[in-house]
Amino acid sequence: MDTRVVKRPSAAALAVYVTIAVVIVVSLVFLVEFIDVSETEMAGLRTQTPNAYEERVTGLLANADSVNGERLLTQYGCIACHRLGAANNIAPAFVGVAERAATRRPPLSAAEYIYESITQPLAFVVEGFNPVMPQNYPELLPDSDLGDIIAYLLTPGAQ
Repeated sequence: MDTRVVKRPSAAALAVYVTIAVVIVVSLVFLVEFIDVSETEMAGLRTQTPNAYEERVTGLLANADSVNGERLLTQYGCIACHRLGAANNIAPAFVGVAERAATRRPPLSAAEYIYESITQPLAFVVEGFNPVMPQNYPELLPDSDLGDIIAYLLTPGAQ
C-alpha cells in the first residue's frame, strides 16, 4: 500500500504563481497588440516639439496629490509592467524614474518626459524595451489622475 502524502502549495505560494501568470499574460497581450509599430509611426511622433508640454504639465501638477498618484498606479494596472514586470525587462522600473527622466530626453524636464511617456509612449522608447505601453491612457486618465501619477513618479520614493 502506497502511503505517500501529497503536499498542496500554500496560499502564499499560490498567490505568487497567480501573480506571475497574470504578468506573463498581460505582457504577451501587450506584445501582440503593440509590437507592430512601424518606423514611420515612430518618426512621426518624434517630430513633436519637446517644449510643447511645459504649460500642460505645469497645469497638471498645480494641485496634484502624489499620495493619490501612488494608489492610481495600482488602479490603472501600471504596476503590472513597471513594478512586477520590471524584473523581466517588460518596462522600466519606477524606482529612480524621476532621476532618469530628468536626463532621458533633453530638453524635456523630468515631469515633461513622464507626461510624454504616458500620453505618447511611442515618442521615445527606452533602449532595451519593446514599445508595449498601452496607447489609450490619454483617453482613460482624467487630468487630475494624470497629474497625481506624474507627481508621485517625481517623488524620490516612487517605486
